[in-house]
Amino acid sequence: MNRVDVCWSCRGGVVAGEGFCPTCRVIQPPDPRRDHFHYFGLNPGFDLDLGVLDTVYRQRQQQFHPDLFVSRGATERRYSMEHVTRLNEGYRTLKDPLTRGEYLLKVTGFREQTPENATPSDPAFLLEIMEWRETLEEVDLKGKNAAMQLQQLRDRMMETCDAEVVTLGKGFHDWFVGGKREGLAVAAQHTDRLRYFTRFLDELDRKSELFF
Repeated sequence: MNRVDVCWSCRGGVVAGEGFCPTCRVIQPPDPRRDHFHYFGLNPGFDLDLGVLDTVYRQRQQQFHPDLFVSRGATERRYSMEHVTRLNEGYRTLKDPLTRGEYLLKVTGFREQTPENATPSDPAFLLEIMEWRETLEEVDLKGKNAAMQLQQLRDRMMETCDAEVVTLGKGFHDWFVGGKREGLAVAAQHTDRLRYFTRFLDELDRKSELFF
């Protein structure tokens, strides 16, 4: 059964999480108890229909845009801004596979904090990172083939990132569908790998900007 809150304006009943009171049609505050998935009306999980996410985002931007509330009272203007802030934060988090994975590890209770600066503990992965960096350092940025070499390296790294996304997605699937907690451990491992590879891509792109 859906939880019922009280409208701050008319004191009528409002289903928790609804954006507007069904009685007086006044905007309600966003429900802080809802995670990003439920705020967008999506089932928690890694495999999202990004088209649906985009559609819901646009629809709710149109509903809650501050321009629609400029002539309303201070409370309604504040709630409008809170909804837009929540929308933008949730959209950015769920749109990107890396931040979506990190967020899922948090909402499942597997890991509260993202180890931003932690050193990988897997020796094989450390060696893999070193090999990628050595390959990047070997590119002569003053050479005539530098731009092509950087693009080829980027293409290879994108393929690697795509493979990581598939693997961590399977880990989350094992948890959400199969109830296997070890799936979260797999997802966490490959989310961490994806984070390092994403940083490498950022570094590679900064070098590539020299040629454009």
